[in-house]
Amino acid sequence: MMLQECLDSDSRFGVTLIREGTEVGEPAVPHDVGTVARIIQVNRIEGDRFFVSAIGERRFRIIEVTQDKPFMAAQVELLDEIGDNPVPENLINEATDLFGEYARFSVGTSGGWVSETRVPTDPAHLSYHIASKIQMDISDRQRLLEQENAEQRLAAEIDLMKRNSRVLRQQMTWQLLSRFSRQ
Repeated sequence: MMLQECLDSDSRFGVTLIREGTEVGEPAVPHDVGTVARIIQVNRIEGDRFFVSAIGERRFRIIEVTQDKPFMAAQVELLDEIGDNPVPENLINEATDLFGEYARFSVGTSGGWVSETRVPTDPAHLSYHIASKIQMDISDRQRLLEQENAEQRLAAEIDLMKRNSRVLRQQMTWQLLSRFSRQ
């Protein structure tokens, strides 16, 4: 029903992480901040099941849940980046460098190699790009989404990448050592 309603209107819907409850059955309590997603492709796969591709467009804050069945609906406020101070260049450079290192380690754990990563130059786009690519648990994703501006998101992502890069570096080292020990 929700998919058809979205396709009949502007192909947009809200995505929020559930704070309490379950996705199906009893009413769920969502986190306050979510993402507006736009449907870009729909394929029917079996019966009443669909494969839906969507892209996140903008953050929102729930003001009031207006219905919970047959699917949740809410009145929302669209969120803009807060603050008009430019993001410090050293923060952008550190995030870009760490993301390049993270990408090399990530690809390296599967035996691949990458020499250079291309990233957006705009700080906000860079922060969302990094958030979409690095591995993290869902609570870290929610914390990033709730950050008010690119500077806060980039600072949090730097911490996550430092932590995750150490683990990826160890995994890559173990895989290389195990390959050499088999030879």
